[in-house]
Amino acid sequence: MKKLRAAIIGLAHIHVINMTNDFSRHPDMYEIVGMADVPPYTEEERKERIRKNVPADSKVTLFEDYMELLSKDIDLAIICTDIKDHADITVKILAMGINVVIEKPMCIDSEDAERIYKAYKESKAQLYVNWPIAWFPAFRLAYDLARSGEVGDILRVQYRSPATTGPYKPGELPEEELLKSWWYHSDRGGGSICDYAGYGCVLTTWFAGKRAKSVYGIRKNFISKFSDIEDYSAFILDFGECVGYVEGSWTTFNSGEIPTGPIVYGTKGIIVTDRHSTEVRVYTDFAQYMPSPPPNKVLKPGECCDDVATGIYKNLVLGEKAYELISADFNLDVQAALSAGIRSCRSGISETVGEF
Repeated sequence: MKKLRAAIIGLAHIHVINMTNDFSRHPDMYEIVGMADVPPYTEEERKERIRKNVPADSKVTLFEDYMELLSKDIDLAIICTDIKDHADITVKILAMGINVVIEKPMCIDSEDAERIYKAYKESKAQLYVNWPIAWFPAFRLAYDLARSGEVGDILRVQYRSPATTGPYKPGELPEEELLKSWWYHSDRGGGSICDYAGYGCVLTTWFAGKRAKSVYGIRKNFISKFSDIEDYSAFILDFGECVGYVEGSWTTFNSGEIPTGPIVYGTKGIIVTDRHSTEVRVYTDFAQYMPSPPPNKVLKPGECCDDVATGIYKNLVLGEKAYELISADFNLDVQAALSAGIRSCRSGISETVGEF
């Protein structure tokens, strides 16, 4: 079995832990050659990122120079920088002919998306964007049911944040410490839009099956007054025949037993899922107030999905088609919607989704 040589580039994203674990659990498929941070950073910042984001029991070699690491005959670069750095580092690595997976989202705006996509098309390397929700079994089942016509024509798709206050728990770190992190700086991609509203753009675009036509967005800073980020955001995406409702929040202290979604409303019923459940509920009986017991679709043991490492391996080595939610073309549509939503938050009006 061919083994791919992987490198983790950037230690700024807390999902470094997830990516390290996902690729490490497949030693027959991957050798993680090393990990390295991307400058500029101080030595103190580098040590702090290692302390927070590198698994304590990790046996992966730490390199001080990421270019030295990339020179080690690398097949796949796993990008875990802050979001603003995605474009510069991805363009550079694609030009080297090295395959790239970016930890979500693709980038910070449409200009960077164009740069990344152009570099991808000019390279012989593959490009992926990892969204953790791409590997949720219940979401895949809901998608299959929706696309099969289980609840008729799709009219609207909703997704909201789970209980979360952002990358850190309430009171876990003082405000002055939070300000040292890119998560609390808008120009680096910090805030709830690139984090949780991005998930909603993925899911609504996926279920709609097309690029949005326009997006209206709002952003609020409710409890993070010490920074310039938004800790709440909401988008309405117009797909023409259906609409998407997206909420990105760092101010949800309890979900209140309300499903995150995606919730799919169709002409003949609704499909309800939650990111913390493997159950997919399908309601097809008309009921205005108290719905009749719905038929449940419960995933059986073994009915699970690949993880990001397996999905990429199947594409690069086995020649299988890349899963849609991590593919470059699909993520260009997602980024177009996300960028339009960000522009709308600034302009106060609905923004047309570009054709880049």
